[in-house]
This record gives sequence, structure tokens and C-alpha cells, in this order.
Amino acid sequence: MSYKLDYISRLFQRTSSKRIEHYVITRIWHLIDNYDVKITPQQYVTRQHINYALTDVYFPQVGIHVEINEPAHYYSNDRIINDLKRRKEIETNTGHSVFVIDCSLELKEIHSQIDELVSLIKKSVNEKVAKGTFKPWCPEKEHNPIYWKEKGIITISDEVSFHTIEDICLLFDADHRKTIRGFLRKGGIQNPKRNDLFIWWPSERQRSGWINTYDEINGTITETHSDTKKKVDHFNWHTQGSHYRIVFFHYKDILGLTNYKYVGVFTNDKELSNAEIGTVWTRIGETINIMDAEYQ
Repeated sequence: MSYKLDYISRLFQRTSSKRIEHYVITRIWHLIDNYDVKITPQQYVTRQHINYALTDVYFPQVGIHVEINEPAHYYSNDRIINDLKRRKEIETNTGHSVFVIDCSLELKEIHSQIDELVSLIKKSVNEKVAKGTFKPWCPEKEHNPIYWKEKGIITISDEVSFHTIEDICLLFDADHRKTIRGFLRKGGIQNPKRNDLFIWWPSERQRSGWINTYDEINGTITETHSDTKKKVDHFNWHTQGSHYRIVFFHYKDILGLTNYKYVGVFTNDKELSNAEIGTVWTRIGETINIMDAEYQ
């Protein structure tokens, strides 16, 4: 099965319990009819006074979020006002546009809104293609270390993710055999091009007692351990200096697909870290040059 078919079918399966949302999303996708366009479900977006919002679907190549508002969204003025405030905050914080589909209307009118959205997406794609700035959705490249190695630079906006630790090591010419420890795998490896820059693949699932929590909005990772002594020893060791890590976070996304996603370059944050919480890592770079390991 191709990755795109697996991805899209999982997306549809996930929304199947919400019949109106499912209908709208599937119609949007089939009317776009362009395999180069990527659709992302439930995109995280920062807000002012609330940690984050989740938009129903997002088209990252053209910066368009879609909110599918079922009839309940229009039952009260308070709900309408809150939705409008939410929309404005998302547009302000991201620079993207939010397209709202009002599903309290008749089917013909819902179709008209969908047609307008599809036309907008197609127009944006065609404009980018004409300018040579459109990046087709190519999961075979997103997950291919050879492609990124030849390109020489990766950044968060590239949505780079790999299926295995071997792929990560290949990207940096690191010896993956050094990550094997009996039946277990080490949590990272030294970058052969730069000794002060560790390559780390923390997981959201507990591994050998290690617990890692990634805050995507604030760009931090909290590293702790179920064993208090190990947690404190780890924290104390990191207080002795500055440490830097290239991070590929191992997680299961909203569609149930598991990958190691590049999330940037991090350093130990001495202000946020403490013996009780553990070691907190803060992102200091989004882009890294693979050849010389310089980041920004």
C-alpha cells in the first residue's frame, strides 16, 4: 500500500464517527483531486490566553486552515462570538487564513462553500507553481534520508520525519551499530561532524524509565525518569554546562502513524530545569546544515 493511500484512508477513518465533518472533508479532498496537495488533520495552533487551538484540517502548502462548524456552533451568540475570536487569533498568530464552512445551512449552500474553498486552494497552488515556489507533497522524500542528505539542509517547515534510527544515523554519517545495546537501543549518538552536538531521538512513550514530554507550542522537551535518583543525577550533570542536541522526536501522530520527526536543535534550559521536574530542553534552532552541523 502506498503511503499516501494509507495516510488519506486513515484520515477519513478517523473522521468517520463525525458524519457531517467526514462528509465535508471527503468532498473537499475529492474535488481538489490533486495528489501533490497535502491535507493535515487537527493542526495545532497557538492562541493568546489558551495554550493552543485545533483546526479541523490544514493545507500547509497554501497556509489555509479549515473549520467545519456543525449546527451546534450557531446555537448561541456567545458561541458565535467565541468562534470569531478564535478565528482572528489563529489568523493573527500564524499569518494563515481560516476558511469556515457553515454546516447549519442547506446542503446546496454547504456545497457552494466547499466549491469556494476548493477554488481558493487550486488558485493558490497554481500561483505557487507559476512562481516555482510550490513544494509538492512527496512523502517518499519526506522520509528519505538520502534525499535530505543531498539537499544538505533541513528545517522544521520541511516536515522531515524518518521511520527508523538507521535513517537518522545515515543522514549524519553516524554509525548506527553504536546505538545497539543488547536488545535495547541507545537514546542518541554523537554527531561525527561535531562532538558538541548530540543526535537525540526521545520518545513520547516511556523507555527504560525515561519519560519525554514535547511541548510543540513552546518548543520545549521535558526529560525525566521514573527513578528519582536517575532523574536528579541526570539534572545535576546537565547543570555543569551547556549541552546541545539535534532532536528527532519519536511519536505517534493523530492518524496513528509512528515516525521520528525533526523538531529542531535544543539546549538544556537551566532556568526551567530543576531536580523535581527534570531536565528541560528549549529549541534554539529550526534549521541545520547537515554537512557542517551549523544551525540557526
